[in-house]
Amino acid sequence: MTLFMIAAALISSGVGPYNTVLEGNDVFEVFPENHIVLIGCEIAYNAESPGMDDFSERTQGWSGCTDGRNEPHFIFKSEVSSADADGAMQEAGAVAYNNFPVAEAIEKIQSGEESWDDYLDGSVVMAAIRWIDSEGEIREVAFERFFTQLDVGRNGEEIEKEFTPHFVYHGSSMLNGETIFGCLVCQQDCSGGLVCNNSGACCRPVPMLKPDWDLIPAVGTDVTLVMYIMPER
Repeated sequence: MTLFMIAAALISSGVGPYNTVLEGNDVFEVFPENHIVLIGCEIAYNAESPGMDDFSERTQGWSGCTDGRNEPHFIFKSEVSSADADGAMQEAGAVAYNNFPVAEAIEKIQSGEESWDDYLDGSVVMAAIRWIDSEGEIREVAFERFFTQLDVGRNGEEIEKEFTPHFVYHGSSMLNGETIFGCLVCQQDCSGGLVCNNSGACCRPVPMLKPDWDLIPAVGTDVTLVMYIMPER
């Protein structure tokens, strides 16, 4: 364990991977034997960012690091660097099976053809948000529960439903050179970040989502992004 990670472990409440809540948005902790990564975040709101209050097909992730160009758009925002977050995921056992930089993703989209190689892939990840509520109790909610999806029913009608992504680690963020996007968890198959929903290939389709501000903790609240990595043996 690095000195930084030891410091991170001290700035927390609770013991162990299942009840630790980090205090501050600039710390993280890794539990390699449990394949769990905790990343400190803060709830943020930017009225000028698309989709904060209404359904939208936004291309920026909802969670990410402040060192990235998408920083103004994150709701679950961390000051942990993208490189440190990626290193923590790998230390916890996350492995990328198929990844590529954004420039290559654009080329794939423009080709007009789609193949298995267009899908980012890697260790399956379950993401959650953990925090201490107003009564002092630890709460943990699956990441996707914070969003409602607008979809099309069997007869073509619009329906609101729960968001049901398939999150995988791909680590493509490190392949984009000096361009850092900063996304930690993205709702679409985008190679700008670390974890994405690879239900579609190369950013298509983009799910139409709306944040549930009745469930999301209040703006300014310290929360912990929990990454449960599912290693394959």
